[in-house]
Amino acid sequence: MPRPSCHSREGGDPSEKWLRKTLDPRFRGDDRELSDLSVRPLTLVGLLVAAMGGLALLGCGGPSKSVSRPKRDAAAAAPAPMRVLWQSDSQFGKVFVVVDGGLRILRFGKAENEDQSAYDPKRPRYEPLEYVRMALLGFAFTKKPRRVLMVGLGGGSFLRHARRWAPRAVFEAVEVNPVVVKACRRWFGFARAGKVAVHVTDGRRFVQKQLATKTRYDVVFLDAYDAVDYPRHLGTREFFSEVRRILTPGGVVVANLSPNATPMRDALVRTFGDVLSPVACFYSPEAGNTVVVGGPGVSGVKAAALAARIKILGRHLGRDLKLGSYAAGRCPFSVDQAPILADPRPVKSGK
Repeated sequence: MPRPSCHSREGGDPSEKWLRKTLDPRFRGDDRELSDLSVRPLTLVGLLVAAMGGLALLGCGGPSKSVSRPKRDAAAAAPAPMRVLWQSDSQFGKVFVVVDGGLRILRFGKAENEDQSAYDPKRPRYEPLEYVRMALLGFAFTKKPRRVLMVGLGGGSFLRHARRWAPRAVFEAVEVNPVVVKACRRWFGFARAGKVAVHVTDGRRFVQKQLATKTRYDVVFLDAYDAVDYPRHLGTREFFSEVRRILTPGGVVVANLSPNATPMRDALVRTFGDVLSPVACFYSPEAGNTVVVGGPGVSGVKAAALAARIKILGRHLGRDLKLGSYAAGRCPFSVDQAPILADPRPVKSGK
């Protein structure tokens, strides 16, 4: 599969000049920090960039022209039924790659289960899953990253898009299931992510190893939280604290915390915020997706500079991703009454 032109020189991209302007300390904009927009230090921050023209600024070029298409009869217009393209057993259950609506989709357990990753081989720069598009907004909180870590590989969609934003960054991914890694490489255009060091191991164990070797990351994306359940040791105050400690001084943690069970989601969001405050929250009421961004990079970001960065990010990655449609979102739920999750206390052995 051909690789994208992600190795072109950055100096020729005009968006780079705009980015340098927004990151320049002489940038004259809104002097309010994101933390000033919240009521309490741990309140989830609503990214109020709609006033900056967030939705309109992300459009590239003029209005799209309608294209007349030949009419098809009802039989020809009917979508093709879902079919299994590939499947394999693993120690964590069955892994499926199905074709549904023209997309290659990764699913676990059963072929009809929830989508984990989706890929359109005809439009590799398009992202079908909303939470991945929302997670890419985490790059607006930090300078061009040098090191990026993804915990929970799936189909590798986040890294595939991230490579276009940070063509020279070192990418690493952790995935506990080797069958998922195999499916990702074979069916989901993972070559477009460029060189990625994939570590087949438990995510927390890897983070602890990086702590011991003093390896630091500018962006860490946590994508280990399924709509139904998640590995409990990856959702505790102690784990989020370990992740925070592998960040660079201006780094951020981006987490997709979207379980269908509301109490589970609220507990994860509150625990994340307790460790990584201040936290910015992106929420989509249609699909119920909740993506949070926390860490040192969120603190001190000016509202105007953030709006400009999101504009540049959207233009660079393409208007098909519609990043600005999430920029004005605010998490409409309170997590004040949710519990803070912690590791279980070790059981003392009897005498």
